[in-house]
Amino acid sequence: MSTIRDVARLANVSVATVSRVLNGTAKVSDKAREAVLRAREELGFHLNANAKALAQQESETIGVLVSDVSDPYFGTMVRSCEEVAQHHGKVLLVAQGFHEPEREMRAINSLISRQCSGLIIHALALSDELFAKYMKEFPFMVLVNRILPGFEDRCVNINNKRGMYLAVRELTNAGRRRIAYISSSHPILDADERYEGYLQALDEAGIEPDPDLVIAVPPYLESGFEAAKRILKLGGVDGLACYNDALASAAMSTFTREGVKVPEDISVVGFDDLPFGKCLTPPLTTVTNPIEIMGRCATELSLSLYSGEPYTLPEIETRVIRRESIAPKKP
Repeated sequence: MSTIRDVARLANVSVATVSRVLNGTAKVSDKAREAVLRAREELGFHLNANAKALAQQESETIGVLVSDVSDPYFGTMVRSCEEVAQHHGKVLLVAQGFHEPEREMRAINSLISRQCSGLIIHALALSDELFAKYMKEFPFMVLVNRILPGFEDRCVNINNKRGMYLAVRELTNAGRRRIAYISSSHPILDADERYEGYLQALDEAGIEPDPDLVIAVPPYLESGFEAAKRILKLGGVDGLACYNDALASAAMSTFTREGVKVPEDISVVGFDDLPFGKCLTPPLTTVTNPIEIMGRCATELSLSLYSGEPYTLPEIETRVIRRESIAPKKP
């Protein structure tokens, strides 16, 4: 069995550098990281166990990686994974990556080192190339909200582009023409897909896209307040689509405080259909992103891949949930 010293020797770096790369505990040069990852792959090494040993050992734990467990979206995912884990007599280990490459890699390696019998990963910052290596080494690893070429049967996702297209179409059908978009500034796949859906709906309605109406911010509640103030300064905006419900709710709150009526002055649509959306005033029109179903299915799939038991992944669809935050524009 290879050791960490073998990896260091083959990569021509120190043992400490190998440890930093595999644990993600500190920044190292791209050259050193690539050398370590190549050596690890060649030797089939992982901290505390190699892939073969991991696959053969029984474990009572399931590893789950999310961006931020305090986010209601990811909290819902963790809860659904926990329900499946409990049903199978397993214990859930939760790690957070915060959409940062180093932290995502460190979290994944930490879960792997604990010899989990299931790995459910929501990580959008790491490259496809690196993920392909992980997926080859750990045939029970399942990705959520990401499609990795060559591993589509182990990816649980929705059509984000179509979902946002449907959302923005609700605004255009209501006669809204100057439609702003609060996007995610994080360089992640679903942000790009949802932006493409926004553009598609505008194009279908014959509306020329205006780059000034697109504001990219971190996809959290706090960022939505400032983004909404910037939208009001633009003037004339009569519709707003948001990357997620958290941004939409912050925007609606800001509009109300500034004396702008929702949905009469500005109609708003979100994405995710989180529970708090129906409690807003007015209740938020949104698009389903059934993360509870996705988390449950991903956990069942990972456990089945680990045990060799059959499991058929169901098709997961998205749809518009119409409430009261969109209204026809008055002439």
